[in-house]
Amino acid sequence: MLMPRGRFLGALAGFALGLRLAPQAARAAVSAVKSTVRVRIFAALDVRRLAVNGITIDVASASVTDGGDARPFGDSVMEFTGDPWLNVTATSASGAVTRSYPGALYAALRKGELLAVNVVDIESYVASVMSAEVSPSWATEALRAQAIAVRTYAAHAGLANASKEYDVRDDTSSQVYPGIASVAPSLIAGAQDTRGQILQFAGAPATVLYSSSCGGHTAASEELTGQPGPSYLGGVTDTDASGKAYCAIAPYFRWTNTVAVDAMARVIGVPPDALSSVQITQRWPDGRVKVVTAAGSIVSVTLSGRDFYQRSLALLGYKVVPSALFDIERMGSDFTLTGHGVGHGVGMCQWGARGRAQAGMNAAQILQAYFPGTQLL
Repeated sequence: MLMPRGRFLGALAGFALGLRLAPQAARAAVSAVKSTVRVRIFAALDVRRLAVNGITIDVASASVTDGGDARPFGDSVMEFTGDPWLNVTATSASGAVTRSYPGALYAALRKGELLAVNVVDIESYVASVMSAEVSPSWATEALRAQAIAVRTYAAHAGLANASKEYDVRDDTSSQVYPGIASVAPSLIAGAQDTRGQILQFAGAPATVLYSSSCGGHTAASEELTGQPGPSYLGGVTDTDASGKAYCAIAPYFRWTNTVAVDAMARVIGVPPDALSSVQITQRWPDGRVKVVTAAGSIVSVTLSGRDFYQRSLALLGYKVVPSALFDIERMGSDFTLTGHGVGHGVGMCQWGARGRAQAGMNAAQILQAYFPGTQLL
């Protein structure tokens, strides 16, 4: 076993929105947040072979090759350390992926699958995740806010997964962590300028989520999970004094897409010739779709807005139905959807944070706007 260090969308369900700690335990939890994070790398791949600095682990034969000599891998755990980093190539049925990682890497076989865990300094992790989330050209305070959000996510996961072999995955089910290949100086600075800072609520790391563009109002976490969430994830209006959305400059702040009837039928789960109409029959207070009703000559189907959005993502692609904040209309043989924003909308609006920073807000003010009632420590 790897030594546990004390430790999205399916990510949110696994992220323990209901983490409950007694006051004394909560205070201890914050003080015990570690300086490293355990990241399961290549988590979304069925890795068949892993090469680390010239040493190769083959999953099918459960063997390891070093300098031409192969030996059984079995139940052992291999540790690799980089100086200054590790060059790692993972090979799956879809091809090979090569990345560079700082810190240490542990590799083990678990029921015929390869488990690879990078134990990395938290600030290196924060800067790397930021490289996959925001542009390094964004305003300094927006980058600092993003850094604190990323670090808080990891701190919360560290507590929730203390007994597991890793804290977070490196894909969209947690936070995307691509290693250290393309981390700009401004992102490193954003992590270092806020070093060690997290948001907390009731003495524990807050549940922090974020998405690209909220369209002018963030979503309540209940819209995503179907269950009541913490008070600071209740959704907020994200506009300035004039009523302009802070994320108005974002790509896809306003969007219109046409969906053919056969594609819409796949989302709904009915035959194309049975689908006549798709209507929004209920909305959440922020305007996002709560209930969609589809009807035809022989069918009547009701979907939650959450299910409609997630099915659209899975079946149609990322930017066809970019958010749940939309209107829909039948236009001949197609459906026209017009909406605002990109992503689930819960927590911090990343383009909104940029807009707030450009308006003169600092990182603490930005985070308080999106997570009201939390404290920055």
